[in-house]
Amino acid sequence: MRQVEWSDLKLLLAFERGGTARRAGELAGVSHSTVSRRLDQLEKTVGVSLFERSGRGFRLTEAGQEMYASAERIEDEVLRLERKSFGQDQVLSGPVTLTCPDSLASEPFLRLLSEFCDAYPTIDLKLDTGHPVVNLDRREADLALRLGAEPEDHLVGRRLLKAARAVYASRPYLQRLNWDPNLYQGRWISFSSLEQDENWKKTTPFPDLPTRLRCFDIRSQVTACRAGHGLVLLPCFLGDAEPDLVRVSTPQVTPRLTLWLLRHADSRGNARVRALSEFLTSKIGSLEPLVEGKTARTWEGGPLE
Repeated sequence: MRQVEWSDLKLLLAFERGGTARRAGELAGVSHSTVSRRLDQLEKTVGVSLFERSGRGFRLTEAGQEMYASAERIEDEVLRLERKSFGQDQVLSGPVTLTCPDSLASEPFLRLLSEFCDAYPTIDLKLDTGHPVVNLDRREADLALRLGAEPEDHLVGRRLLKAARAVYASRPYLQRLNWDPNLYQGRWISFSSLEQDENWKKTTPFPDLPTRLRCFDIRSQVTACRAGHGLVLLPCFLGDAEPDLVRVSTPQVTPRLTLWLLRHADSRGNARVRALSEFLTSKIGSLEPLVEGKTARTWEGGPLE
């Protein structure tokens, strides 16, 4: 009889986490037809049904839930061994992955990474901005730059900078409003969904303006603001770097915009991770004026120069 293989259990995990064979294939790096075929074979191997169809698609049977729990335990141990092995690698060549929010993938931060690549030409740096929060436990990345109040307890973290945010508008938009954003034509570009309270408006000078556009991607928010859709609340390192935008409120530092450099404790001994971590820690202070909103002047009303 064919034995259950770890590769099949990984597909089981991917299918349950992804919800569909297509999404599981994307997570596992195989085609959705391969996922379906191998899960069918897994059921034949163990001799029990692992899935049953419901109104929302497929769900695990009791036997499937037991196998899924076992697969998670195996995954935890495999990942622990991989992290330990990775953490002992002292070679200053090869791949290392840094993840950060898309807002940080701006010219000043990318310039620092360019300097790192020049300093370490044998390190293959991968920058991942495609996921909101990648899982360092699963080695989806080796290092993470994150904006937030506090990191998870089990991660090794270093507080780098406290970022400020402010309200921005385009020059043509302010001209249309006759230099008064509080006029009735004033409106917000919001990052909140319809179901969320927009309490962040109360921290600005324009708490009563309505939302007329919602964008959940920060790059789209910047583009919409440049196009004159309305006011937008942005980190200063992003807004101040845009020559077409005008800062219309005093910068505010909030705990949720603290910049952290994080890695898993098992990976901190890796030479490439250590090199990138030490480089960013030593260089990122040069961006402090930009991050804290000290590189631009706040508009105080009236026609712009």
